Amino acid sequence: MAEERRSKLSNTLLPTESMKGIAESIGVSQMQEETCQVLSEEVSYRIKEIAQDALKFMHHGKRRKLMTSDIDYALKLKNVEPLYGFHAQDFIPFRFASGGGRELYFYEEKEVDLSDIINTPLPRVPLDVSMKAHWLSIEGVQPAIPENPPPAPKEQQKAESTEPLKAVKPGQEEEGQLQGKDKKKLLEGSAMKLKPRSTHELSVEQQLYYKEITEACVGSCEAKRAEALQSIATDPGLYQMLPRFSTFISEGVRVNVVQNNLALLIYLMRMVKALMDNPTLYLEKYLHELIPAVVTCIVSRQLCLRPDVDNHWALRDFAARLMAQSCKTFSTTTNNIQSRITKTFTKSWLDEKTQWTTRYGCIAGLAELGHDVIKTLIIPRLQVEGSRVCVTLCVEALCALTLLFSLRLLRP
Repeated sequence: MAEERRSKLSNTLLPTESMKGIAESIGVSQMQEETCQVLSEEVSYRIKEIAQDALKFMHHGKRRKLMTSDIDYALKLKNVEPLYGFHAQDFIPFRFASGGGRELYFYEEKEVDLSDIINTPLPRVPLDVSMKAHWLSIEGVQPAIPENPPPAPKEQQKAESTEPLKAVKPGQEEEGQLQGKDKKKLLEGSAMKLKPRSTHELSVEQQLYYKEITEACVGSCEAKRAEALQSIATDPGLYQMLPRFSTFISEGVRVNVVQNNLALLIYLMRMVKALMDNPTLYLEKYLHELIPAVVTCIVSRQLCLRPDVDNHWALRDFAARLMAQSCKTFSTTTNNIQSRITKTFTKSWLDEKTQWTTRYGCIAGLAELGHDVIKTLIIPRLQVEGSRVCVTLCVEALCALTLLFSLRLLRP
């Protein structure tokens, strides 16, 4: 049975109709039957020869599946240019169809509904090709603009803060090494001058940028303030100015809390929010200045000149959300930021002498730290705080009635 099948396949020839169809496709018409028969025998022989060579490549590759690359190698072996575009690794799903005494193999294509194509919204028009010039370097200093790569990635900033000895610049190793005489002087206890390991000098452009940004953030123009905060939140080259920004925020909060300047405190907290939203900055080195400033805006006894009129509660809520974001981002098992902040708020809240404004800030700060903190610390004390509020309201009402009665007695 197998031998009969093999002999049948070996005697298979391409039909003469195929030769006529191929000839008509290239512009040759009215070919004679003898010519078509000769071409059919020759093409069939060449196809079988290529198929046999392709099977040899398949066997040498120790595979049982013939691939298109095997046919390409067989064509190259015959000095024939290989076919391009058929490099699928998987089986190509040809379909078989027959009818009218003919057999046909074809590649099935999906039908496309023209109504779906018509109803599909048009894609956005691509932008026209344009060129934009920017400075790569100005007097040897790379400007911190979005077009230039960031001077130092966030991972490098983290490495410099956690492992400073590995961040020594070339040429500074010799400065840090002690020579023999210096070691002897050090052992004898003589005074030595230590040079700083690295300096952080700002270029003229960076100094101008820092001045413009800080003035815009605390200025009176809301449009400039929005642009400055957007720049702080997205600019990738601010890591050299980060120490100055954190000092500016810390000193600004310290001064304006004493002066009860509510507006500037809000602006400074918005700067903290912008710095935390910048994904290229590593803020962990400066949390010792930023966290106290945020906590001050949460639990300070008085933040404005008219506490009964001004909405200082919104500032406390906003600062509490910033503190929760800081704990979520920077709290680790090493620094324990969230647990230390929780203890601070709880200790101030449980103090009987704490003012009501500070008490509100502590509760707001704890409420932003998550459901576990609310369930563990806030809910068990709701009844105590409720009774304390009622007593305070009753005392204030009694004082008001006493004042009115005294005024009536003083009338002539």
